[in-house]
Amino acid sequence: MTTVRGQDRTLGHRAANATVWGGVNMALGRIVQFTTTIIVARMIAPEHFGALAVAIVVQTIATNMAELGATAALARGNGDPDKIAPTVFSIALVTSGIMTAAAIALAPALAAAFDDPAATPVIQVLSITILLQGIGAVPSTMVWREFLQKPRVVVDVGSVLTVLVLVVPMALDGWGAMALAWSRVGGQLVAMVGYWIITPKRYAPGFDRTVAGEILRLGMPLAMANLVVFVTLNMDYLLIGRMLDPTALGLYLLAFNLAGLPSSVITAVIRATAVPTFGRLFAEGTLGTLAARFVAGVSYCAFPISALLIALAHPLIVTAYGEAWAPAGIALATLGVFGATRILVELFADLSLGAGRTGWLFWVQVAWLVALAPALYVGITQWGIAGAGIAHATVACLVVIPLYVKALTSVLRISAWQLMGGSLPSLLAASAAGLVAWLGTNGITDPVLAVVAGALLGTMTYALLTFRQGRALAGEIRSLLHAKGTASDETSPHASTQGRTGTP
Repeated sequence: MTTVRGQDRTLGHRAANATVWGGVNMALGRIVQFTTTIIVARMIAPEHFGALAVAIVVQTIATNMAELGATAALARGNGDPDKIAPTVFSIALVTSGIMTAAAIALAPALAAAFDDPAATPVIQVLSITILLQGIGAVPSTMVWREFLQKPRVVVDVGSVLTVLVLVVPMALDGWGAMALAWSRVGGQLVAMVGYWIITPKRYAPGFDRTVAGEILRLGMPLAMANLVVFVTLNMDYLLIGRMLDPTALGLYLLAFNLAGLPSSVITAVIRATAVPTFGRLFAEGTLGTLAARFVAGVSYCAFPISALLIALAHPLIVTAYGEAWAPAGIALATLGVFGATRILVELFADLSLGAGRTGWLFWVQVAWLVALAPALYVGITQWGIAGAGIAHATVACLVVIPLYVKALTSVLRISAWQLMGGSLPSLLAASAAGLVAWLGTNGITDPVLAVVAGALLGTMTYALLTFRQGRALAGEIRSLLHAKGTASDETSPHASTQGRTGTP
C-alpha cells in the first residue's frame, strides 16, 4: 500500500516539474506577447487600443461564463475523467455557442454602453474565440489536470507567435483594432488544435444527468464568481470609456496590461499546477499546513517586481512604447500596487477552489464589486486614469484580501498570522528596493538608462535584504525537483481518487 508520505513526494515532484515548465511557457509566451504589444503600439493609435479594451471586456466575461464552471470538476483531480469529461464537453460546447451568438448579436448595444461604437465589429470578431475556447475546454483542462506543461509550451508559444505573425502585416495594412482582433482569433485556433493533439485522452460529447448535477453544484458558484470578478476587473474600462475618452482608455489599457504582467506571469505559472495540487492536498488534509509556504513563496517573487514597476513607471512606459504613451506612466505607478495584491488574490482564489469552497468565493467577489464601484467613480473623477489605479489598490488591500484571509483561515483551520506572516519580510524588502530604485534614478533623463539602472539597484537591494529567505526558497524548490517518487501507479491522478466521492 502506498504511503501518504510517498504520495506527497510524488505529487510534489510532479507539481514542481510542471511548475518549472509552466514558468518556461509563460516566460516565452510573455516575451513574444510583450514584443508584439511594443511593435503594435508604435503602429496603432491609442484609440484603437481603446476599442480592443471594450471587446476584451465582453470576450472575457462571456468566456468565463461559457462553460458554467464545469471544467473545475475535471481540473481538481478528485473524480474519474472518463465519467466527467463527456458531460463537461457538452456543457462547454452548448454554452459557449450560446455566448458567442449573444455577443455577436448584442455587439452594437455593448459598444454603445462603453460609448465607443467603433468597437462593434471588434467585439463581433473577438467573439469567435469564445466558441473556440469552448471546443477546446476539455482538452486544455486535461492537459492542466495531468501536469502536461512541457508539451503545452509548444502549443502556447505557437499560439502567441501566430498572433505576432498575423497582427503586424494587418496593422501595417491599416486594419487598426481589427488587426488585434483577427490575430487573436488565429492564435486561439492554433491553441485549440494544439490542445486536442497533446491531450492524454480525447473525449466525445456526452451527457449524464447525475454527473451534470454534481458538476454544476461545484461549477455554478465558480462561474458566478468569475462573472462578478471579471465585471469587477473590467468596470474601470467601462467608467473610463464613458467618463473620459477612447484615447484615455487606450492609455489605461496599456498601463493596466503592463502593471498586470507580473501577476499574469506568476499566477499563470502557479495555475499550471495549483488547482489539481491544492485539491489533492486538501483531500489528504495537508493543505492548511502548506498554505502559508505557498503565500510566502509567491510574495517573495511578486512584491519586488511590482515595487520596481511603481518606481520606474514613467521611464518604463517611454522605453517600451514611445513618448506618445508617456501619459500612461502615472496610471502604471498607481496600478503597480494593485498588481502585487492581485497576485495574492489569485492565489487565495486557487486555494479556495482547491478546498472546494466555491460558494463563499462568490460572495467575496460580490463584496469586491460593491466596494470597487464607488471607489472607481470617485478616483476617476478626482485623478483620471491614475485614480482608477488608486481605487483598485485601496479596495484590494482594505476589503478583498482581509475577506479572503478570514475565509481561508476558517476552512484551513490556521490563524491569519500563520497564513500571512511569511509575506511581511518580502513586503518590507520590496518597499525598500523600490525606494532605492526611485531615488537612484530620479535625476536620470534618459529613460532606457533609468530603467536599467533602477532595475539593477532595486534587484541588488532586494537580494541583499532577503538573502536567507531566497536561499531557503531555492532549497525547497531543488528538493522538490530532485525528489524521487516512491509511489507506484496507484498515485496517478486516476487511481488516487478511487473511493472518494463528492466534494471534500
